[in-house]
Amino acid sequence: MKSAIFKLIAVLTALTMIICCFSSCSGDGDEEEITKPADVESPVNDELLDLTGGVEWDDPSTTSSSSSNSSSSNSSSSSNSSSSSSSSSSSSSTSSSSSSSTSSSLTGSTISTADAKALLNEAGYEYDAEQQIFYSTLNPWQRHFGFGDIYDEAAAYVNMRYTTLKADFEYDGLLWRLQWWKGQYGVLEGAELGVYTKDPDSENSFYDCADDDHLIDMKFEYYRTGSDFAKGNMLFYREEAHWWLTGFKIGVTAGSSKSVVKATIIAYDSEMADGIESGLRRLTNRNGVKTDGFVEYSSNTASDCYDYYIRNGNTFTVVWQTMGYENYQTGDIQPDA
Repeated sequence: MKSAIFKLIAVLTALTMIICCFSSCSGDGDEEEITKPADVESPVNDELLDLTGGVEWDDPSTTSSSSSNSSSSNSSSSSNSSSSSSSSSSSSSTSSSSSSSTSSSLTGSTISTADAKALLNEAGYEYDAEQQIFYSTLNPWQRHFGFGDIYDEAAAYVNMRYTTLKADFEYDGLLWRLQWWKGQYGVLEGAELGVYTKDPDSENSFYDCADDDHLIDMKFEYYRTGSDFAKGNMLFYREEAHWWLTGFKIGVTAGSSKSVVKATIIAYDSEMADGIESGLRRLTNRNGVKTDGFVEYSSNTASDCYDYYIRNGNTFTVVWQTMGYENYQTGDIQPDA
């Protein structure tokens, strides 16, 4: 039952994002080049970043408006040239106008920017027009449901194919889980950083979404490939104290195993930092078994290795490409299904 519910939720969320994209909230069709915030440093370079890799789309409201204006102009001209025509001609003109209005509705142009944004917000997301990405709000409805592996399994049935990893540790009387995702979300690609907690004595496999007292300062940069990362060609970034830091962009993903996420996490203190480090070095697999995780960066780290962490006091920089497992590789879901 839960699986069916969350399949439906995933479909509705995807549809909501698509509606917003094709409404006027998409703004201008052209993407602008932006730079990373000054405090986000790349291990490669800090040149102006090329964000034109995203897919541009036409605004249906603009196309429809143009078509409507043209139709209106023709109708007006026809009316002026036949002002003395019979009432049947007037009836025909009214019918034509009605047809034009119906066509406009079918294209979706009647959805206003305010309506689209309200719909998107109800789904738990907002839109960054500058980077042209969707991202989760701090207090979406999803925050009330916690998180469990069943969500990842259900997502695979609605064309959400991604890699995920889990770093578990204990701190301040709680079991903590840092879970990250990257890959394809239907017509979107992107990444997520999640923070979850639960009572150490709980036998429930579900974790609670971190409350406001347990938010973590996080940021991440998203690169489509290892080559893009090496060249500093970042697709987008996100930065905020959050429990679910996300970013999703319209486009066709190059593959979750190829994309690179460079994340920064700031622990509360040295004790928490020790816990995070232990979780990063020994990740938790889907079956709860510990497995080898990230290696600490050193002078011996291969130049093409994009699975490592750097600890500087209580701050971690984690570069992630291949660690973790795919959500669609479960017992009843085939990779090519």
